[in-house]
Amino acid sequence: MRLVLLLLLAAASLPAEFLQVRIEISNMDCVTCVQSLETGLRKIKGVEKVVVGPQNSAEFIMKPGNTVTLERLRDTIKGVGFTPNAAHVVVKGKPVTAAGQWRFEVDGIAKTYNLSVPSNDTIREIRVRDGQTVTVRGVSPPPPDPRTMPSLDVSSLVEQR
Repeated sequence: MRLVLLLLLAAASLPAEFLQVRIEISNMDCVTCVQSLETGLRKIKGVEKVVVGPQNSAEFIMKPGNTVTLERLRDTIKGVGFTPNAAHVVVKGKPVTAAGQWRFEVDGIAKTYNLSVPSNDTIREIRVRDGQTVTVRGVSPPPPDPRTMPSLDVSSLVEQR
């Protein structure tokens, strides 16, 4: 019984965080562009590995326990002179509902996203896990106005192992 309680406590204390991120990028059209962007992105604390591809995207593998936000990644991309677009993510957090609105909270970075779930099966899975830490795969488009709450369009829950 004590072992079960310890395992539950350990699972509850796992940080909510971005695990993988791939951001689509506009205006990258030469090898020098790719190299300068990679150099700028490698300096972000919490990023384990970054690969900037010729297909106009940057893929990030994040360090465990990181506090990196999509805004930080997008701001760094803008700072190097490129335009960040949609971010394809694997993120750990909590789906929660308040006042009839579903949101996704990433506590480790104190960030909340409006939650959109296009699949009925995924909606059912999310609703059952209200308030529980889960890992999801989805897309977060850049918000039209930085003062608005960003959105997360969840495509699936990622199985925990």
